[in-house]
Amino acid sequence: MAISPEQKKHGAVLVVSLAAILALCWLMRVMFELPTTALSDALPATQVTAANPQYFNLEDGSAFNGMGKMRIGDEELEIARVTAEKMPIAKGSSLLANPNTFKVVRRGANETTIAAHAAGDEVGYSAGTTFFFPENNASFGDDVDELFYLILWITGIAFIVTEAFFLFCVICFWDGPGKQAAYVHGHHKFEMCATLGVVIILVLLGLWQSEMWTQMKQVMPVSMAGRADFKTQERLADAAHDAAAKPPIHVQIVATRFKWYFRHPGLDGKFATADDIPSGELFVPEGRDVLFHLRTQDVLHSFFLPNYRVKQDAVPGMAIPGWFRPLRRGTFQIMCAELCGEGHTTMGTRLHVKTIEDYRAWVAEKSAEWQELNEEEDRPDWYGVEGKFWWWWDSNEVRIGYAEDYLK
Repeated sequence: MAISPEQKKHGAVLVVSLAAILALCWLMRVMFELPTTALSDALPATQVTAANPQYFNLEDGSAFNGMGKMRIGDEELEIARVTAEKMPIAKGSSLLANPNTFKVVRRGANETTIAAHAAGDEVGYSAGTTFFFPENNASFGDDVDELFYLILWITGIAFIVTEAFFLFCVICFWDGPGKQAAYVHGHHKFEMCATLGVVIILVLLGLWQSEMWTQMKQVMPVSMAGRADFKTQERLADAAHDAAAKPPIHVQIVATRFKWYFRHPGLDGKFATADDIPSGELFVPEGRDVLFHLRTQDVLHSFFLPNYRVKQDAVPGMAIPGWFRPLRRGTFQIMCAELCGEGHTTMGTRLHVKTIEDYRAWVAEKSAEWQELNEEEDRPDWYGVEGKFWWWWDSNEVRIGYAEDYLK
């Protein structure tokens, strides 16, 4: 069958259109690559402590996150953006006005080296960070990333093909003198095949992620809150050889515009007692399952741990469970991923992952502090500094969700 000049022209335009879309995708990838920059001043080879903080400036730090990890040579640093006056940054306008000054939160974690770095040394994101995700530190994070990239490949290929065909149609069928539109009412077989192809892809994706969904959302660790005190739970954890067999750390989380509040049971292992530990930041141990129950006092919020691939909506009237197992020590971001009002962008706090020894010492110290404070104040019922949140939690119990282990 001979190919007409018109068909050759259309074929050439289709190839050029496909090449143009591919080139555009490549250009976008280049433009949005993970940034690198250089130190404007030196960093000494000394460990960071509360009494010995370190600060540094970058030649261009505006593309880096306000909190996270950086890599200088072979060393990984946990950092937080601060103002030029070394004050923490909490507002978006401050971020814009202070793009290049950072505080070192931690150096030498996880057996990394502590080296001296000179002005001009290259700085980039730490290993494990990708264009789409920060470093994964959760037990099921690899499965989440794998599913994300599979869907990205499928939708990316579909995007390239459809946009190339769209560009081809724009060029080849442009209105002009002597051209007459051909009215096409569709191709039934093609439409059926295309629909069937989409259905097959969606079913296969559903089957692919079903086991992961069960692991993440349906098979929850079993809480021992109210069944055993803290020391008993930790003895059971030490005796268990498998991480999944160890009693989980159970935390209650309240979302309210525009803050997160957390409550751990104290040494008695029970919630709603005088030694409960409230805080505005979350503290958990490395390598242990963390079971949380999430509620909101007002509107929809979403509890988001980017480094742990955890995102759980907080819905009014529900106590929704979730869990994760942190695999690495450090300080990480907690964000709200649901537009909840004008202060949504400021609704963030920190997750602190400690060694199991440090976590046990923290629970013992804080539990004793709150026990003493509540007894001194002669409080008939526990309520703490953030009393309105936890009084509300204890007075408005719910049992809605798919976890069978929700306890007071």
